Amino acid sequence: NEPKMLECLTRVVDLAVRYDYEYWLRREALAHREMFSTEEASELLPSDLKKQLAEALSSEPVITGVGPEVTLKTEPAPDLTINVLGPIEIFRELSRPLAADAWTTRRARDILIFIASRRHRRASKDTIIDTFWGEADFAAVEKNFHPTVSHIRKALNSNQAFKQNFILYRDGDYQLNPELSYQIDIEEFDRLATRGDNARRARKLDECVEAYELAVTLYRGDFAQGSYESWVDEQRSYYREQYLHLLESLASIAQKQEEWSRSLQLAQQILHEDHFREDIHCMVMKAHVKLGNRGAAKEQYETVRRILERELGVEPGPETRRVLKELLASE
Repeated sequence: NEPKMLECLTRVVDLAVRYDYEYWLRREALAHREMFSTEEASELLPSDLKKQLAEALSSEPVITGVGPEVTLKTEPAPDLTINVLGPIEIFRELSRPLAADAWTTRRARDILIFIASRRHRRASKDTIIDTFWGEADFAAVEKNFHPTVSHIRKALNSNQAFKQNFILYRDGDYQLNPELSYQIDIEEFDRLATRGDNARRARKLDECVEAYELAVTLYRGDFAQGSYESWVDEQRSYYREQYLHLLESLASIAQKQEEWSRSLQLAQQILHEDHFREDIHCMVMKAHVKLGNRGAAKEQYETVRRILERELGVEPGPETRRVLKELLASE
């Protein structure tokens, strides 16, 4: 019954707009596009949402051929994208991050990152208070806590046509709204690293290398670069170690496959982050020798010797000396 459906849709749209539930209306309209496929139904929507729905419908690719048309569903863009490996980036639209001045306080932004980077994307109120207010007296916390959470919501909706309720409070926890979609780089990094590990155990080296390389590209720098809260340290150390582990695994695989230039490049990336690694210096020396550059291998040994002497007051270990000696003797 089309008239009855239009009557119900009119009521739904009116209530959503009146009570600031446009974020819900947007999600439902995009998920059930067929309900607004007629001109009469689409006219009920706010102009911005009507335009977005039309763009979504027109972007669906159609394969034509023998038989009926087949429509392929395209993966919708996430409602919120958060990148924390390197400088913090927060996107509502993938083409541009939220402006820095959208954040009234850095603490508001960091609390969002804290919630987003935790298991199940949630944190209790007490945990947030302990982490970000520490020893502050109760009155100060009560005065500042809720305005700070409000700042998060406002920042995420700044200069946005559609308001989304990203932060929910349920059962004593603040969490990212599970009904919305997210793309968080550390989650993708962990997923790719696990996929690579599984492929490596199954001896599917091509799949392993592909997954590790994709994970490495996500690492743009230290976790939450530019943030100096104490809670960041553990996460920062973990992801740095994971990044170096992936590089080392890729370098080792390249070396076993005698891809010496690739092995050299990856080993040098590791040394850029941690120049004390004698085992990686040995990897560089071996790659140089295999590429026919004995002089570069000797210079690499001198480089690690100078670093260790200058910064630690020690000489290269016997294993490093042995590797250089054997490499030069074998070629």
